[in-house]
Amino acid sequence: MGMSEAPFTVCVVGGGFTGAAAGVACLSHLKTPFRLVMIEGTSALGQGLAYGSHRPLNLLNVRTRDLSIRAVQPGDFLNWAFRQLDQGENQAGLHEALAHTFLPRQLFGEYVRQRLFESAERRPDVGFSVITAMARTVIPESGRYRIELDRAEPITADVVMLATAYGLQQPHATGALAPYEILPAERTAAASSMVLIGSGLTMVDVLLSARRDGFQGNAVVISRRGQLPRTHAPKGVVPQQVAIPHSKRVSLLAASIRIACEMAESGGTPWQAIINGLRPSIQNIWQGLPREEQARFLRHLRPFWDAHRHRLPMEVHGRLRAEFDEGRAVLLRGAVKEVAREGARFAVSLQKRGAQHLETITTDLAYDCSGFRPDLDQPLITSVLAQGLACSDAHRLGLVVERNGQVIGARGEVTNGLFAIGPLCQGTLWEINAVPEIVTQADQAAQSLACLYEVMPAAERLAVCP
Repeated sequence: MGMSEAPFTVCVVGGGFTGAAAGVACLSHLKTPFRLVMIEGTSALGQGLAYGSHRPLNLLNVRTRDLSIRAVQPGDFLNWAFRQLDQGENQAGLHEALAHTFLPRQLFGEYVRQRLFESAERRPDVGFSVITAMARTVIPESGRYRIELDRAEPITADVVMLATAYGLQQPHATGALAPYEILPAERTAAASSMVLIGSGLTMVDVLLSARRDGFQGNAVVISRRGQLPRTHAPKGVVPQQVAIPHSKRVSLLAASIRIACEMAESGGTPWQAIINGLRPSIQNIWQGLPREEQARFLRHLRPFWDAHRHRLPMEVHGRLRAEFDEGRAVLLRGAVKEVAREGARFAVSLQKRGAQHLETITTDLAYDCSGFRPDLDQPLITSVLAQGLACSDAHRLGLVVERNGQVIGARGEVTNGLFAIGPLCQGTLWEINAVPEIVTQADQAAQSLACLYEVMPAAERLAVCP
C-alpha cells in the first residue's frame, strides 16, 4: 500500500500517563480519520510507575483540583472523583472538600485509563489499538517510520511520539533495591534496619509503605544536601506571580526567589504561592540560562528547588516529621559510594559530608531512592540518537526538543514526524515532569499535528515542519 493510500498513523510509544495524555490530545485535535497505535510493555495502560497499583495507598502530592488529562478542562479529575463518591446527591460540600484533598495515586491512574478509552470510544472513525510490547528501534523508511518491537511485528507510522517518560528503569548499579521493587511483607516486617539513599518524595513513599507493611526498625536516610520535602499549605493557595529579574546567574535568581517568599510570608501569604506562581515562567527562565549556569543549578541548587517545588500533603509530611522527631529515622548528609549485597543483607559504603574516610553501614534493606531520570541508554533512544534523528541535551537529562515536543536532530533541525513528550524533554524544558506541563505539551504537539495533517496533501505531510 502506498503512502497516499495508507491511513495517517500516529504511534505513541509508552502507555503511562505521558502516553495517555498524548493519545487523548491526538483524539481531541485530529478531527479527520486516522490510526492511533499505542505501544506499552506492561498491562498498566495509563498508569506507569507513578500511578500504578503496586502501592495503592500512596497519595498524590497534588491537590485533586489541580489535576486533569484534558488541557481545556483543568478541573476534570475533581469532577470525575466527585461522581465516583457522591452517589448522585450532588453535595456541594463534598465537591469543595475533594478539591483540596490528596487522593490515592491509584485512583488517578484509573481516571487516566478511563479517560483514554472514553476518548477513543467517542471517535469511531479512528482506528485505535494497543500493542503490548517494547519498542526497540525507530527507523525512517520511505517518508514514514518503521517501529520495531520485541514481541510483535513491526508497525509503520507517519508520526512517532516518544512518551516513555523515565523508561523501564534498570536496577541500580550499586546493588541497592529499586524503589518500586515489592518485597514480601514478611521480609519487610522482619527487617530491623533500612537505608534509604536519597531524601525526596521517592524516599517518603518507600519508608511509609514499609511502615504499612509492618517495618518497625530504624531507618537511615542518606542525602548529599540533606533536604527533605516541604509541606503543602494547609489549603490550596492562589499562585502569586512576582517579578523575577532576568538574570543569567542562578545565584541571583535563587536569592530573588528566597526574598519573594520571605516577603510573602511576612504579609500573610504562604511561600508556596510564590513557588506555584513561578511555574508558567520556569521554562523561559531555564532556557535563558547559559549552559554553565544550568549545570551549576543541577549541582548545587536542585535539591533545594525540588524540596520546595515537589511537596507533601500535610498529613504525610506530619508522619515523615514524626519519624525523625521520634528517632525512628535519622538523616545523614553524605554520598553513598557502593552498596554490596552480603547474603540477604546490604553493606552501604558512605562518605559523610566533611569526612575523609568511608564508613560502612550494614543493614537488612537498602533502597536507591535518588529519583528517576529518563534512560537514554535504552535501545529505543539509542536508535534515534545513533541515526541522528535526535540528540541529547548538554546535561544528558533527555532529548533536545521544541516547546511542542518536536525533536531536534543532530544537525540542529527539526526531525519531521518525531516528537518527545514529558520527562524526556527535561534537559531542554526543565519543568516538564508534572501533570499540567505534560498535558499542555501533549496538547501543543497534537495541535501541530492537526495543522499539518488536515491542511497538507498526504505526500507532503512529512516534507515540512508544522
